[in-house]
Amino acid sequence: MTDTQHSTARVQAACILKAWGSNNLELLHRNLALAVEEALVPVADTGEGERLEILGAIASTMRVLLASDQLQTAARFLPLLRHLASAPCSMSEYAFRC
Repeated sequence: MTDTQHSTARVQAACILKAWGSNNLELLHRNLALAVEEALVPVADTGEGERLEILGAIASTMRVLLASDQLQTAARFLPLLRHLASAPCSMSEYAFRC
């Protein structure tokens, strides 16, 4: 995948974050459900597949937490979503940041 392409995981994580920030619960639940569904679809790119798997697990957990009014606990996943929504960096950039 090139840097100019948007991965499904990146886009979906960004959509979940946007819905969270807008306080639109209907949109949030819809985006979480979509992320769970997308995690089940096999993809050729194993890196993207792993990101989708992680996103699906986060979305599934957040759905359960939101259904039981555990908003603060669900919010703990926001940094992970921000990470998934961020643009990928090369290994040399990653090593430099550490």
